[in-house]
Amino acid sequence: MSKFAIKNHWIEVVLVVLLVGVTILSIGWHIYRYGGDYYYMRVNGSSGSFPVTVPGGITQNGYVYRGIAKNVFRIFSRVFVGRLS
Repeated sequence: MSKFAIKNHWIEVVLVVLLVGVTILSIGWHIYRYGGDYYYMRVNGSSGSFPVTVPGGITQNGYVYRGIAKNVFRIFSRVFVGRLS
């Protein structure tokens, strides 16, 4: 491609560079957002509760769940999960 052809088609070159840049950023964000380990956990019930003060000065009960989680490779991990009522 000659120098004059690039000069005459500069908008196409800019659009292609932007398209490639957005595609690379989208792939990077997808890897960052959805990458990592996934675990599957079975919970039989709450193992305790505790008071939690939320914004506005309201006190609610928080519950703690304990269980063993496993990933797709059957690697086990002990997990503690909390939630508000």
